[in-house]
Amino acid sequence: MNMQDVISIGANCVLQIRNRFFLVVEIEVEAGNVAFEEYVFIRISRGEAMTLLDAGVERCEISNRVPMMDNLEVEFICVLIVGRDAFAVFDVEDDTDHAVFVKISLVEANRLIRRGARRCTVIDRSRG
Repeated sequence: MNMQDVISIGANCVLQIRNRFFLVVEIEVEAGNVAFEEYVFIRISRGEAMTLLDAGVERCEISNRVPMMDNLEVEFICVLIVGRDAFAVFDVEDDTDHAVFVKISLVEANRLIRRGARRCTVIDRSRG
């Protein structure tokens, strides 16, 4: 078994929320009885975002509702709060694997978190 079979990249995209940019990457791990998927949110500069977009990384999809179709596998991941903006983040798989960010109110975001939803962790590269 080679390393690419154990650890791979699933969904990935550049997210823009107002004047903030994030690289969103899904890490998929599978070896023996170890199997998990984890989303990583990395705050990046505008210049880094433009470079990644120019290199072919897609923009993240922002929607007003959860995608629903018979051939889609949709999994809730976490709640992302950036300033006054909040999103429910979903992993959506059909022929491709991508993240969908559904815009929600801060009230709804906090309600979801109080009910046990995980808050997305953001790594801020500019502070380290």
